[in-house]
Amino acid sequence: MIYFNNLQGRDYNSVYNETVKSRDQGDDPIIFDLYDTQIANAMNHDWQYVTKGQMAMVVQGDKKLNSTVYKITKIERIEDAITQSSGYLVRGAIISKLPIKGSRYNISFMLQGVSHKRLTDGCFQRGVNLISAADY
Repeated sequence: MIYFNNLQGRDYNSVYNETVKSRDQGDDPIIFDLYDTQIANAMNHDWQYVTKGQMAMVVQGDKKLNSTVYKITKIERIEDAITQSSGYLVRGAIISKLPIKGSRYNISFMLQGVSHKRLTDGCFQRGVNLISAADY
């Protein structure tokens, strides 16, 4: 399971001007984005485990673990000429909704035994955009 850190509450539809109508036919919604500079940070080493078909959950801006479980369906390369940056968009299809214990993501992680070297007391360490954990 991949856990994406969207604690900033980034609205991907707005950022990428994407609507259901404007999305390429057959594409699922954007669930996360990650730039090359973030990938280069050693704290995001787990990017190597993000693959098509992998299950993922997203921690949202309200500091809650979203109950939605996604299947990653597409990882696409993006280039931004204005900011001269590049990275990846991760798209996913909803496959399940889980009951989540805990009112904050760190409590949810601790209650469910999710552990990772980049979590401190169940919280993402500074600079961590994602983790790969075997269990939820």
